[in-house]
Amino acid sequence: MSDFEIKIVPHFLQRSAAAYPKKNALMVNEGDGHLREISYEKLLENVQKLASFLQREGYNRGDHIALLGKNSPEWGTTYLAIQSAGCVVIPLDSALRPQELRHIIRHSGTKAIFYDSRFAEPLHEENGLESLRCYTLEEIGKFIDREKSPLPMRLPESDETTAEIIYTSGTTGSPKGVVLTHRNLVRDVEGMKKSIELLPEDTFISVLPLHHCFEGTAGFLVPLSIGCGICYARALRAKEIFEDIRASNATVILGVPLLFDKIHKGILKGIDKKGFVAKSAFGSIMDLTKLLDSTVSMRSGKTLMKAFRKKAGFGNLRLMVSGGAAIKLDVIEFFNHFGMVCVQGYGLSETSPVLAVNIVESKKFASVGPAIEGVQIKIDSPNSDGVGEILAKGAPIFKEYYRNPEATKKAFSADGWFKTGDLGRLDEEGYLYIVGRAKDVIVTSAGKNVYPDELEEKINSSPLVLESLVIGMRHDDSEEPFAIIVPDSDGLDSHFEGKWNDDDMEDAFKELIERVNKQIAPYKRIKGFKIQWEEFPKTSTKKIKRYLYK
Repeated sequence: MSDFEIKIVPHFLQRSAAAYPKKNALMVNEGDGHLREISYEKLLENVQKLASFLQREGYNRGDHIALLGKNSPEWGTTYLAIQSAGCVVIPLDSALRPQELRHIIRHSGTKAIFYDSRFAEPLHEENGLESLRCYTLEEIGKFIDREKSPLPMRLPESDETTAEIIYTSGTTGSPKGVVLTHRNLVRDVEGMKKSIELLPEDTFISVLPLHHCFEGTAGFLVPLSIGCGICYARALRAKEIFEDIRASNATVILGVPLLFDKIHKGILKGIDKKGFVAKSAFGSIMDLTKLLDSTVSMRSGKTLMKAFRKKAGFGNLRLMVSGGAAIKLDVIEFFNHFGMVCVQGYGLSETSPVLAVNIVESKKFASVGPAIEGVQIKIDSPNSDGVGEILAKGAPIFKEYYRNPEATKKAFSADGWFKTGDLGRLDEEGYLYIVGRAKDVIVTSAGKNVYPDELEEKINSSPLVLESLVIGMRHDDSEEPFAIIVPDSDGLDSHFEGKWNDDDMEDAFKELIERVNKQIAPYKRIKGFKIQWEEFPKTSTKKIKRYLYK
């Protein structure tokens, strides 16, 4: 199959299985570096048989079938089989509360569910799900083995057919079902591939949950469309991720800022443990790399930092793509100087999800890059700084919110542009910079707009801070910036050499806020702060649920 023949999601697997039948498609580290491996040829066979099983079970075209479980070859196989049977996938967030899962199952009209057995409790019949047919992911091998003479795959008849309905993670309240067609997903995949060079020899390490659109499209469908390998990480903990990267010789990782921040800190801690000489050598070579990158060659760290990358277990890792929120500038700069390409992308579930991704050659680390092919981006009613709401048009834009015409209508402008709800600006070369969410803007008494993301980035750059949240505190008819800070115990121990009390900590954060306020315009200054030890509630993709702090 050539590129122009790819119309629906299952075509990606068919093409790669024809081109690379014996190549590993899906892998998982089962411990001690042992990988369980499934070739493209075997994956296609399993998908065909499971799709046949679904047809024999009586499911019709367009029926909704949910999928709930951890990242695994079984999850990927089932996702493709549901679509190859002409049905619609409803990927579910395993971090949701039982009542939230049940609501989505009812709202989506789901007829059946494949799930990890640990989720059996919320699916009991006494919870009002009597008609729901349940299958565990652990037993799909049994269903596959039954199909000695599988039925032909009942592929979707049109690329405008619904492929999946993704329920948003609820950072702003109750979830909505985002209806994505095969055309939405296929065109987003093809657009991404033209923005970032990927090769069949690449291996992706899959860390983010597959039910989320970023990982589901960029971390699953993209590598599948190229013939890359995908290794499922066992956990989000840095230690296991490092081990899985080594075991699979991964070359590409997608993640959220929190993940890359952990990896960054892990590398620096590892160097610290090596002692003064190693730390000094690392610092000297990093300084030289930064100098050369700014004057001679942008990628000098690829050679100069090779030994350090190998010791850190990143010998083969070459590309890191961050999405979901803004990444700290010092983190993205560190990885690029460390000899790996680290870029940001931008999008939403409603856009399949990627709208823009930075290019490898760019030095604009703070940007999420230009729009991918097939997407148009513009800024609505920009202010004097060029900042306004980001609007988008193009093939990856979603069809509708499921059973919610009012929300669908509100999501689009009168002339058909999707209103992202995010604020940003475009530079003269068309590179997009994200400023924050429109709903989170703090409006001062002088009518000035303050963007929390900008202040949080400055606060979070301190080693004393684990995370922070800047909100608007009401003052008459206006708001004033106020910070909630979660301390980093390791950072405090290092700063105070292990000897500190609450007063010392309070004074340290007062000094931090004063330093931040000196770096910004007077109207943006933080008027107060409080300390809390409990981390902020987050979605499964580690985005803070801001609406809880309104």
